[in-house]
Amino acid sequence: MTFDTDEGYQAGTVNDLRRDVGNGELHAWVELDHQWAGMFRAVPLGAIEAAKKAVAPVGCPA
Repeated sequence: MTFDTDEGYQAGTVNDLRRDVGNGELHAWVELDHQWAGMFRAVPLGAIEAAKKAVAPVGCPA
């Protein structure tokens, strides 16, 4: 998936969904591409630009 940040667009893989302790807003816990292994960033769901489907649903052409 890709998401917009103050540092430009970044990409990564969603590992988990977590709520912010302060305001309860839901964030995607994203492992960043092109970073050290295990580097995560909390991304508000509203900042997500695109999500790539890894597997097409059954019965749908890929």
